[in-house]
Amino acid sequence: MIIFFDLDGPILDVSEKYYRVYNKILKKKGFRVLAEKKYWDAKRNKFPEEKILSLTDVTINYNDYRDKRIALIETERYLKYDILQENAEKVIEKLAQNYTLVLVTLRRSESQLHKQLRHFEIEKFFTDVLCSGRQVKPRWKIKHDLIVQYIEQYKNNNHIIIGDTETDIEAGKHLGYTTIAITNGIRNEQILRYSDPDHIYSSISEFYNNYTIEEIL
Repeated sequence: MIIFFDLDGPILDVSEKYYRVYNKILKKKGFRVLAEKKYWDAKRNKFPEEKILSLTDVTINYNDYRDKRIALIETERYLKYDILQENAEKVIEKLAQNYTLVLVTLRRSESQLHKQLRHFEIEKFFTDVLCSGRQVKPRWKIKHDLIVQYIEQYKNNNHIIIGDTETDIEAGKHLGYTTIAITNGIRNEQILRYSDPDHIYSSISEFYNNYTIEEIL
């Protein structure tokens, strides 16, 4: 059995990075920005960046904003603001002792991804790391296809996917896997419940500390 993990949200808290990139682009243009909590609440309520921009008097061209955001979000200058979720390292270390863990992420830069994993000293817990590269849409289908290409070497379909967005849940459902939604990431619990995951927990720590894999399956 394989446990497929999303990175941003379940394992890494990326909220500070997201906000600083948003803040940097708009402040440089002289626009007013949302307070950090209001920005992150909107993000967790599934507001796309374009809609978040409309919450203030921003008149920046969205395509220009999007391109600048993409150019900045995976640079070392901003990746340094990511932090491990509480007890995330301990959880994946424990799980890796008994199960195959595979990371599947929609990061564009594979080199920056591996550098960050080494920085947090968690790369060693994953048997493989699946990275989308520049192609990230449709988001659920990209993750689905990454896993399908990888899974050919395994016959057992009794796998688990853990993520914090509708992307992970939809991909897991199409694959026929057990889906676990984590609410301390990029989407709040209400939004995640719309995706109808098999299980929903506040963090991977809650999932690990209160349930066995056999109970989940």
